[in-house]
Amino acid sequence: MDTKKLTKYFPEIAHLPLHEQHSLLNKAYTDALSTENKIRNSGNNLVTILLLVSLCFVVVLSIRSALDMSPATSAILLLLIGFPSYLLVQQQRMIRQIRISLRKFLP
Repeated sequence: MDTKKLTKYFPEIAHLPLHEQHSLLNKAYTDALSTENKIRNSGNNLVTILLLVSLCFVVVLSIRSALDMSPATSAILLLLIGFPSYLLVQQQRMIRQIRISLRKFLP
């Protein structure tokens, strides 16, 4: 984990010195991925994957036939829209989890 890139997502620790920001983010990251949070993380990942699969079915079954797209075009569309949106959702979810854990460690 690169804490230098993560600091821009947490303005609540911007007033702290840089080494303290990094140590707090490391603690929060470790806490967010701890054993106690594994079931919640797995459930969230499962829900996200199910939403992505349902989006793919909607695109393949309805939008592709409505717009008369070829299978290759619909596959490219899914790769260009579906996968990056999944990554964006996962990134925002991880930032939210780190923020919750960070609140535990802030004075």
